[in-house]
Amino acid sequence: MFKNIIVAFITQKVKEKPFLVGLALAKSFHGKVTIIECVYKKPPKFVFFETKNDTKAVEQQKKTAQKSLDRFERIAQQAGIPVKTKIALTESISDWIIDYVKDHRTDLLIIDHPHLSQFEENHYDYIMESIKHKVKVPILLLRA
Repeated sequence: MFKNIIVAFITQKVKEKPFLVGLALAKSFHGKVTIIECVYKKPPKFVFFETKNDTKAVEQQKKTAQKSLDRFERIAQQAGIPVKTKIALTESISDWIIDYVKDHRTDLLIIDHPHLSQFEENHYDYIMESIKHKVKVPILLLRA
């Protein structure tokens, strides 16, 4: 039923629970898991070009995201589950996820949804509503 499962981390707070649920579902249905770390790309200081410091900041964001993805990849491989990892360094998380889900024949999308401050809650609710309205696959929101 769920052969192609995507686990998307849209916040930096909760990662363990959505990953473990995705892994368990993939194991139950003999499927594969794609883990996506969504990171907002910091806008460049100057509008039209990036400075060396901007490039360094982007590289640092990628390194930080890759560390957690490597850990999850090792756990999935030990469990014998096929896994792919992806870093989504983007200005619009919702658009990126929508495009990725549509392009990769996804059967289930799992998204983290931690308890946040009111401002953050409104922002991430907007992201999830955008995804929910434009994606035609089941979505599992996991609150931690």
